[in-house]
Amino acid sequence: MSEVYDRIKAEIKAIGDKIDRSSDGYKRGAKIINSSLDFVGLTTPQMKSLAKSVAFSDRDRFMDGFFADPRKTYESVAVAGLVAAKKGDYEKTAEYLKKIIPLFSSWAHSDTIVPLLRFTDREMFLNDFKYLLDAEGEYEVRTYLIYLMSCCLTDEFFDRIVDTLKNVRYGQYYVDMGAAWLLSVMLVKFYDKTLSLFTTATFPPFVHNKAIQKARESFRVPQERKDYLNSLKV
Repeated sequence: MSEVYDRIKAEIKAIGDKIDRSSDGYKRGAKIINSSLDFVGLTTPQMKSLAKSVAFSDRDRFMDGFFADPRKTYESVAVAGLVAAKKGDYEKTAEYLKKIIPLFSSWAHSDTIVPLLRFTDREMFLNDFKYLLDAEGEYEVRTYLIYLMSCCLTDEFFDRIVDTLKNVRYGQYYVDMGAAWLLSVMLVKFYDKTLSLFTTATFPPFVHNKAIQKARESFRVPQERKDYLNSLKV
């Protein structure tokens, strides 16, 4: 491995050693994260702090150690993703993410890491990672959807987002939830343009109804719109 990765791994373990895995707090966190990898129990701020401690110049050495580690945890994958997403060299970021994204084991990996990618060229990223939409893993597909929501929700990309959503392979829970979240934000930001997607049966009932539910939870949606959206549930 590498010294810089070994340091981060040791710090993850040191924090984890202080966490009582029998506590209600740990069990609640593990249930929410729902990772297939070992969940040590670190918080998102703790993981972001660890990633921040890896200098940009040490990024390659950190990644060498991470990819060589046969015993990855939810936290080590998250920190690696955060390190990969450091603003700077897009080509290296893309190279690392193409190896890291298949290791995602929780919705929280996508949702924590992707918002950091706002520095990327959107056209380039969407083209380079379009293959994620055909992946078997639900977190890979979700990652693409979260990128659309976090980085591309503009008039310029609206039609492209709609076309993408119409062609998603639905049926996996975290894909469906990611699509519903994206659609709900579209309803908030582009109500008139998005509404027609809900007056016809464009999406599966779960995605349709969940998007309406989440949009109605927004303080930015007037009550009269909330009432009308509620009437569109199927």
